[in-house]
Order: sequence, then structure tokens, then C-alpha cells
Amino acid sequence: MSDPFEGRPFPRGVLIGAALLIGFVILAAAMVQITGVGGTQTPLPPVVESRELVFQDDGAGTTTVRIAGDDGKLLAELESGVDGFVLGVMRGMVREREAYDVPLDAPYVISLRTGGILLFEDPQTGRQIDLRAFGPTNTAAFARLLRTEPVTQ
Repeated sequence: MSDPFEGRPFPRGVLIGAALLIGFVILAAAMVQITGVGGTQTPLPPVVESRELVFQDDGAGTTTVRIAGDDGKLLAELESGVDGFVLGVMRGMVREREAYDVPLDAPYVISLRTGGILLFEDPQTGRQIDLRAFGPTNTAAFARLLRTEPVTQ
């Protein structure tokens, strides 16, 4: 069988129309991003419970979690290999703080919001992570930092 389009050029009008459509979509997306006009934002629901936490890496594979303020009471000791998800999230947050050149020892905020939304936030950079996206097991790893009582020393 032979090609039915052999010897016939692709219609120029179709190519021009496709290029104009792609250009319009890119321009419209850029305008929404720059001006905010036409964009939508969903406000976060109210906070039910929250806690400010300070993470300190000892360099030997253990990270201590302390409650900010409250005399720095020890909340937990996280070990690499055991608390991998929490430490992985923290590595990403620390990298971002280094990029923004903000203090590494400033507190983070973990908050439970109406509707069961569990957020881990960095007030220094504005980064917010909805922990529900990582499944119930990983969400529970952070939820225990919100609900656990401080260790008595």
C-alpha cells in the first residue's frame, strides 16, 4: 500500500492554529501566575492542635526532637534506619533552609487541622507539606510528634 498523503504537504493553517493555541495557553498560564487574576486558592481549615518542634542532629545518626519554648523538653530521639521518613523530610527542609540562608535551629510547626489535615510547616521558608499524601504509616510517624508527651529526664 502506498501512503495516501505522499506528495501532499501538511496543511499550513493547521500548523499555525496549533502554534497560536499553544502560545495562548502559555501566555494565559503566565498571566495567572504573575497577576493572580483568574487563579483560585483554597484557604487552609482552622488549626485544631499544633506544636512547634526543634530538630537537632548529633552527627552520629540520631536526631533529637525538642518542643520549642517549653524549656526545650525532649520529645523524641529519631534514629536513621528506623525513622527514615521523618528524617528524609527533615533533610529536604534543611536543604531548603540552607538555600534561603535562614537559621537551621529555628522551630518547625506540625499542626492538625479540621478535616484531619496534618501539615508539617517551616515558618522560615513558607514551605508546607500535607503529610496525608504519603499514606497512613508515614503520616502516623509525624502524628506521634504532635501527640507524644515529653520525655522526663
